[in-house]
Amino acid sequence: MSFGFVSPWWLLLGAGALLPWLRPGQPAVDYSSLAMMPEDRLSVAIDRGLRAITSLALAALAAGIAGPYALEQWEERLGTGAHIVLLMDRSSSMNENFSGRYLGGTAGESKNAVARRLLADFVRRRGDDLFAMVAFSAAPRYVMPLTQDREAVLAAIDSVGDRGHGITNIAPGLAMALDFFNGRPATGARIILLVSDGATRIEEESQDMIRQWFQDSQSRLYWIYLRSTNSAPLNRPPTGASDDASPEYLLHRYFQSLGVPYTAYEATNPRAVEEAIADIGRLANQPLRYLEKVPRKDLSGWCYGCALILLLPLLAAKSLEVHAW
Repeated sequence: MSFGFVSPWWLLLGAGALLPWLRPGQPAVDYSSLAMMPEDRLSVAIDRGLRAITSLALAALAAGIAGPYALEQWEERLGTGAHIVLLMDRSSSMNENFSGRYLGGTAGESKNAVARRLLADFVRRRGDDLFAMVAFSAAPRYVMPLTQDREAVLAAIDSVGDRGHGITNIAPGLAMALDFFNGRPATGARIILLVSDGATRIEEESQDMIRQWFQDSQSRLYWIYLRSTNSAPLNRPPTGASDDASPEYLLHRYFQSLGVPYTAYEATNPRAVEEAIADIGRLANQPLRYLEKVPRKDLSGWCYGCALILLLPLLAAKSLEVHAW
């Protein structure tokens, strides 16, 4: 463990620890003849002990005034959970409710509001998971790196509550989400939790790249498809040419071809979203090894406490001091 001081120049007061050795600690008492005094080794030992205690007390006070602290550090933790990247769709269609109508005022909850509320509950229940967050519409937005700070994650979820805009362009969002795992040791389940209402296609030149990144990172993909009543289901094949297939169906088929564990949930109401998140919570419990950042810790209280303990025997000795024969 490494240490530092807020105001190290106050350590110069520690030079005062030499004072008990430079001058007597008790007032002189006149006696007619020191030759008649027998040698008292116990008294000499007590005198030196009191001087040493005084030096230590002065040094502890100087160290406390200087503001000592233990530097922040990383500590390895073991738990059960996963590294989860929340990939949140913020296109304009997320402002609708599950009936496909735009909401205003107190008309009800939009798909975005339902997802944020249930994701916040999910985060609160997960004790050992590390969460990150990316929002996307026409372009991705970096929101939060992988962290165990629950308050920060909840604030990040709340921050994507502004009104969505633009179209759905999922490929850059997936790429940014996968980049969170780049260069990190695989110490637990890695999950991309996509919350989107679909209506997107991935260009062919991007498909192979994203597929390779999924396989290299050993990530799992869960898609909570917030389906409106007028949206196409994921498993409906095209009736004619492949161009007739819905973007959601094609995206679902592409995800199935990634070569990594993938599960899709069609949620047509808030209750279905809640059930999907609960099921993901059951699947995401695996042994997890991670590093947790321990913040800087103030140690001045320990110094003052030591000084107080050292001063107690000095006060007791002072009360027993003989001022005259």
